[in-house]
Amino acid sequence: MSVGAVVPFINDFLVIKGDPAITIGAPVPEGRTKVVVLEFWATIPHLSELQRKFKDVDVTIIGATNEQDEGKIRDFVKEKDMDYTVVIDKAQTLNAKVFKPSGAHGIPFAAVIVNNKIEFSGHPMDPQFEKTLNEAAAKATSTRKEPVALPLITQTYEELMQMRPKELRQILDDRGIRTVGCSEKGDFAKLILDTCVKTQYYKQE
Repeated sequence: MSVGAVVPFINDFLVIKGDPAITIGAPVPEGRTKVVVLEFWATIPHLSELQRKFKDVDVTIIGATNEQDEGKIRDFVKEKDMDYTVVIDKAQTLNAKVFKPSGAHGIPFAAVIVNNKIEFSGHPMDPQFEKTLNEAAAKATSTRKEPVALPLITQTYEELMQMRPKELRQILDDRGIRTVGCSEKGDFAKLILDTCVKTQYYKQE
């Protein structure tokens, strides 16, 4: 498919690694920017590096293969410790609706798809591929979850002493406070009063 073409809805591939419910060409909610890199793959380290680079935005790297031996591909993926989505084009739909219409004759071949529209189509080592992907990723919706503020501790020493040691330790663990040297319940309660009354802590969901 050429640049500017719209990718049709495709979901009949077999997911070997990644979200089993993943699809290509599904409607994108208003206000979101979703980027998909579909590569008919031969450059394994290249794909892992890209997925790690864009881990905090809505960029999904998909490596597609026509190899039909599922066991062989699963073993290969496990051996190489891949960090991106891997699918087998079981029904040859990706091949028929993306690869062949693009005029590609061999692998590796990649398409950068932004909200289901092709922005790049060609060899992944072409400098334009990285340029297009970087520009698209800069506009992609963030997937980073904002940290949640943990409540300030308002209990008195006496009230903390009514709690179980496990609960006191959890208060400290949630805030990343080391409990080395704490052996008695009173030690935990004093440490909480020293560190958690006036300082705001956050927890990443």
